[in-house]
Amino acid sequence: MIKDTLTNELVLTNVECKTWREAIQISGNLLLKAGKIKEPFIGSMAKVVEELGPYMILLPKVCFFHGQPGENVNEPCLSLIVFKDSVYFDDFENQEIKCAFAFGAIDSDSHMQMLMKVAQLLQNEEFISLITSNGEKDKILEIIQKY
Repeated sequence: MIKDTLTNELVLTNVECKTWREAIQISGNLLLKAGKIKEPFIGSMAKVVEELGPYMILLPKVCFFHGQPGENVNEPCLSLIVFKDSVYFDDFENQEIKCAFAFGAIDSDSHMQMLMKVAQLLQNEEFISLITSNGEKDKILEIIQKY
């Protein structure tokens, strides 16, 4: 399931990025370009961080941006960007991230199966090592293919 969602065009490595806002824009643009979301969804991801802080840092250095489910999401979707250098939430105690997922949902229920698969993927130590150390895209995609 993840292999069908997190495809080659939705994964970027060696991304040069300075701020969490820029990370949201880049990861959201992947979903926008693929037709998975509408433009306002990217702003809703930033609004979630502004209102709630960086609680979406799921594991050390791994961020899971998301926005409001609904009409600005065309289908449940996921993208992944891996940064060349660390990105910091400078307005939130300089919490560090090395990669970011962007996640979109059409409602509050339909994406639960995908989230369960993401949780399984995030238990793979080799995958975590690759996404937090700017690993090679081919190796990241190879692991994703197993999920």
